[in-house]
Amino acid sequence: MGIEKDKLFNVIKQKLPKNVLFTEEIADVLDVSYDASYRRIKGRTSLTFKEAVKLARHYKISLNELYELPSDNSLLINKNKFQDNIDGLIHFYKELSYYTKTFHSTDRTQVVYSAKDIPFYHVKTTNLYWKFRIYVHLNFSQNNSVNNKVSFYNFNPKFAAIEEANNFRETFKLTDIVDIWSDTTIDSSLYQIFYFFRTKTLRKEEALLLCDEINSIIKEIEYNVTNENSDNLPSKKKFRYTLYYSKLLNLNHTIFFKNEVKKGVLMPYGSFSHIKIEDSNICDEMDVYLQKQLQLAKKISVDTEIDRKVFFTTMYEKIDQLRNEINSKILISFL
Repeated sequence: MGIEKDKLFNVIKQKLPKNVLFTEEIADVLDVSYDASYRRIKGRTSLTFKEAVKLARHYKISLNELYELPSDNSLLINKNKFQDNIDGLIHFYKELSYYTKTFHSTDRTQVVYSAKDIPFYHVKTTNLYWKFRIYVHLNFSQNNSVNNKVSFYNFNPKFAAIEEANNFRETFKLTDIVDIWSDTTIDSSLYQIFYFFRTKTLRKEEALLLCDEINSIIKEIEYNVTNENSDNLPSKKKFRYTLYYSKLLNLNHTIFFKNEVKKGVLMPYGSFSHIKIEDSNICDEMDVYLQKQLQLAKKISVDTEIDRKVFFTTMYEKIDQLRNEINSKILISFL
C-alpha cells in the first residue's frame, strides 16, 4: 500500500498544527516506538492495513477517498459532542482552537462564518457580555445546568473556561475572517437580555451594561470594516476582516475553513457540539455555494459608505430601543 500510505501520511500532516512533531504523533497513535514510527513513515517497514485503519479512524479520514473508491452517497463526518455544562464549554474551546491551528500550516487561512449571533471571537472574556452568553447557553441546555437557580450576578464561570476562550480568540484571529451577517444577527442577544431581565435573573444595571457592551462591540466591528484592517488583533501579521450583509442566506453558525491545501466545515448542533466535515467534494461544493452567496450579499467595507452607515445605524437603533424597553418594560417590538 505504498501510494496509499504516502497519501495517508500527507493527509494526516495537513490535519496537524505546525508545532506537532509528526513522527512522535504517529508513534503515539500507533503505540509504537519513535524508531518504529520513523521506519513506517519512510517506508522501511510496511504499514499494515490494520495500522492504516487505526490512523484513519483517529484522524477521521475516509478510506474510500484514500483508495479512490466510488462513494457518491456516503459521507464521513466527525461528530464532536460535548456536555452541556461549563466543562463541555472548556472542551469546545479547546477543540475549536486545535482544529483552527491545523489550518495554520500555510501562510493564509480564510474563515467564513455564517453569523446567526455575534461571533464569539468578537467578544473579550473581560466583557460582561461574554459571561452572559455562557449563562444563556447553560440555561437553555438540555441538562439545564443553571436553570434559573443561579442569578446572573452570582454566576461565575471557571477560570479554565476564560483561559481557553482567550486561547480560542487568539488562535481564531490568526486568519482572514469573513463574517456574513443579516440585520437580525444581534436580535437574539438583545431579546435574551430582555428575557432574563423580565424574569428577574438579570438586574436592570446589568441589562443596561450589556447593551453598552454590545454597542461597543458593534462600534469596533464598524471601525474594522471601515478601515478594513486588523490592527487591534493579536498577530504579528496583518489579517483581513471583511463583513458581508445578506438577507438571502440562512445563517446558522456554520464555519467554513480553507487554505491552499485543504478545506473543512463545522456545523453546530446543541449548545457546544458540532459536526466536522472534511470530505473534499462536499467542501468544494460548500466553497462554491458560499462564494455565490457572497456575490449576492453586500460587502459593507471601505467603499460602500451608504450601505455601511444604514446597516450599523440599524444595529445602534435596536440597542437604543432595548435600553428604552428595559426602562419602560414594554415588549420588544422589532421581533
